[in-house]
Amino acid sequence: KSASPSGKYFKYAIGEIILVVIGILIALQLNNWNEGRNNRNTEIKTLSQLNIDLKSNLEEITEIREYLVLTNGSGKKILEHLDSKEQITDSLKLWVEIFSGRSIFNNANTIYKTIQNNNKNAITNDSLRLEITLMYEQDFENIHKREIMLNEEYFALYTLELNKNFKTSPSISRDSESPEPTVNTPIDLAQLKTNEQYKNTLVETYNFKSLCILKLTQTLARLKVLIAAVDSEIVNLESN
Repeated sequence: KSASPSGKYFKYAIGEIILVVIGILIALQLNNWNEGRNNRNTEIKTLSQLNIDLKSNLEEITEIREYLVLTNGSGKKILEHLDSKEQITDSLKLWVEIFSGRSIFNNANTIYKTIQNNNKNAITNDSLRLEITLMYEQDFENIHKREIMLNEEYFALYTLELNKNFKTSPSISRDSESPEPTVNTPIDLAQLKTNEQYKNTLVETYNFKSLCILKLTQTLARLKVLIAAVDSEIVNLESN
């Protein structure tokens, strides 16, 4: 017995609906796949750019730490010189100059700020995103805070004593029309050797610099781990 025309039409209509639904599902799946791929490519690009900033900060912090070690070495030599029977030497002048040196951490943070301002979920790995946030908001911010303390508190007091006890500009000799390089020369070395106020401010500055060196060492260790983690996440995203 043959099927009725209405039955055939119903089956045909159902088939058409199923095909349309399958087509829509396939289109949605392709759209989701393309969107996922685009998001993944965007995240890879973001992480790659972020790691350029992190590696730049690693290099800068390494240089700052080395510079602080150098300046503190000069501070130690100044104290040793004042505790000895040595007279004024060119080395002493050089150590005074070096110890007074300052450093500024510039902090490459353009990509991090872009993420924070535009899309905090640009990095899908929650633990990695947290580590990046802690590095910028904690470690790097603390570097800035310690620099401010060093310059505005410790160096401010040390510079006052420095200006009292050392020549801070070239002097003009009666026998010469040209300035003499007397900068950083003790005004009275014998008095300076017993000047506890100068020594105390130098030691306090030295000690705070030592703390800065320790903290920078710890930050460098964490930063190297973070950079490796970002590199690993990039590889993971590229393989998916």
